[in-house]
Amino acid sequence: MNPAAGRRADGVRDASRAAGPSEHNTTAKASKASLTVRLDDRTLTVEGRLAQTLALLIQCGNRGVTAGEASPLGWARRTSHYVHELRQLGFTILTQWEEAGDARVGRYVLAAPVAVVARGAA
Repeated sequence: MNPAAGRRADGVRDASRAAGPSEHNTTAKASKASLTVRLDDRTLTVEGRLAQTLALLIQCGNRGVTAGEASPLGWARRTSHYVHELRQLGFTILTQWEEAGDARVGRYVLAAPVAVVARGAA
């Protein structure tokens, strides 16, 4: 104990212990979004940001999406990473390069047909 804290700190500590354990659980997470799709002859389920990214690619269709277009959604800060992970799972996602001022940006387009089987909580 800190002798400089005095009796007040001891009283606060005692009151805190008497109150019992907190009901607040910092380890509880909101349920992740999930998306189950049929790809070729496989059924795959992706969760979290991958599910959100895949749903966005499906929604955008042939128009595709850039990281800059996805970023204002609030969750798509790492769009290129999510696309990379989806490719690793077997999704065919093309990158079409575009000039944007003095930069070059990739537009991601889901190239193979994907059938949505089920959607989970978001």
